[in-house]
Amino acid sequence: MKKAAILFAFILILVSQSFGQFGRNKVQYKDYDWYYIQTKHFDIYFTMEGQNIAEFAATAIEDALAQIQSSINYKIQKRISVVLYDSQNEFQETNVIDAYLGEGTGGFTELFKNRIVLPFSGNYKMFRHVIHHELVHGVMNDLFYGGALQNIISNSSAVNLPLWFSEGLAEYLALGWDTNTDQFIRDAAINEYLPDIKYLDGYFAYRGGQAVFYYIAKKYGKEKVSEIVMNVKGKGGVDQGLKASIGLTVDELSERWKKDIKRVFWPDITERKDPDEFAKRMTDPKKDNSSYNISPAISPQGDKIVYISNKDYFFDVYLMDANTGKEITRLVKGNRTVDFEELNILTPGISWSPDGKKIAIAAKSGLEDAIFIIDAESGSADDVPAVRFPGIETVDWSKDGTKLVFAAQNYDASNIYTYEFATGKIEKLTDDLFSDSDPRWSYDGKKSIFRQIVTP
Repeated sequence: MKKAAILFAFILILVSQSFGQFGRNKVQYKDYDWYYIQTKHFDIYFTMEGQNIAEFAATAIEDALAQIQSSINYKIQKRISVVLYDSQNEFQETNVIDAYLGEGTGGFTELFKNRIVLPFSGNYKMFRHVIHHELVHGVMNDLFYGGALQNIISNSSAVNLPLWFSEGLAEYLALGWDTNTDQFIRDAAINEYLPDIKYLDGYFAYRGGQAVFYYIAKKYGKEKVSEIVMNVKGKGGVDQGLKASIGLTVDELSERWKKDIKRVFWPDITERKDPDEFAKRMTDPKKDNSSYNISPAISPQGDKIVYISNKDYFFDVYLMDANTGKEITRLVKGNRTVDFEELNILTPGISWSPDGKKIAIAAKSGLEDAIFIIDAESGSADDVPAVRFPGIETVDWSKDGTKLVFAAQNYDASNIYTYEFATGKIEKLTDDLFSDSDPRWSYDGKKSIFRQIVTP
């Protein structure tokens, strides 16, 4: 009865994700003409502008599959479909599932037909990582459920995998260990808010789950990861699979894992000071209910700070007094207006005009991203004419006030551009397939410094 109840609930979730709800359909900004290419194991669907993206994905996903199959000692039984979108904004229009896909969703794998759906955001290194991550889900679907809903219905022994297991395994097989996870777990350990394994939910499911599998591989050997996966399937549950592989339940593993985390990261307490010991706190989540305060920019006069916060649940742009931290005003309401559908919180960049009267910021507006100029006193905003790209990030205002420099994605590449206010001219400073981002003007305004990631 318990297995039947779990199976029924699982099917209900799948069905609810697979069919839209009346009156809540996604906005479709344009029609898409789809093409596809085939590799040995995949059918890859793309639009005309995404041919280069599809060719890169074809190579990357076959490489990833070889690594995954080697790591868990399993070969997929069915071909997997991959749907590619040319930008994050276009990806949000997908009707493969009806759920809203915010900026933080880098891709998904749906079980109904075991399809992988991905956007390209201008960064090939990140794209390779997301391909690898989502493919782990695709392989697990094939292994545990036969890769399709009908197989789950006919298989009464379907395993319910907790989020920390499925997302943690995907991150571990895609990355092993990386600096982002290192700093996230380090902060959680030092400040003592690292949950037990069974409570690794939300973003902790990714970073914490990855750390759990990294610990298992480090402590018991990489081969144990494959053994655990197969025992979880064979024994019908994570607890049973862990017990059969390493002799520990989830609770017992959690205790040992957290002790190991403490041994690794607690020595940092003696080597580093807490930010409150050498800096002044300007925002306080305990008082304003915020959990995200990012992208601060100090005005040229040094008296004000503009930043993005979710203190009112949605992500908004706020202005504060730089000396006291007192909120002056909310300049922009994000996530609920036509112009500011999203504030690009993962790639934020706010810049002041040299006279301190205006602010430049990029945001999702309709199908594309735009740059807006906001009056720092009234909060009125106007978009910069003709500056529309599939993705824009990190806007910086020149010291003489005549130009903006920004990074923008134009389908299969991200490059650095400038906009001149007097003429309305857009100039492309770089022209390559590398991932160009984070541009900043030099003090004399004659040069632009930016970051470039050469795709591995």
